[in-house]
Amino acid sequence: MLRSGNSLRLSRAEIEMCRRVGLDVDAVLTPADFAAAIDRWIDAVGEVRPDVVERFVRELARAKGVALPPRLSVVPSSGCPD
Repeated sequence: MLRSGNSLRLSRAEIEMCRRVGLDVDAVLTPADFAAAIDRWIDAVGEVRPDVVERFVRELARAKGVALPPRLSVVPSSGCPD
């Protein structure tokens, strides 16, 4: 990946690597475009495989040395209709 100012250029190998995991980077021209593509990809993966996104977030936090907040759980209320 090459950056020059606000421009971004990916090699053919990088584009192919992104495609293999379902990341569409065809229209990526700037770092903001790349961030938007990653955001769409994470949303799509999160709907199908939330466990994968959770592992990704944990590994990213570990690599950056950031502590994650405690995990939240949803407790069904007996007074709410289903």
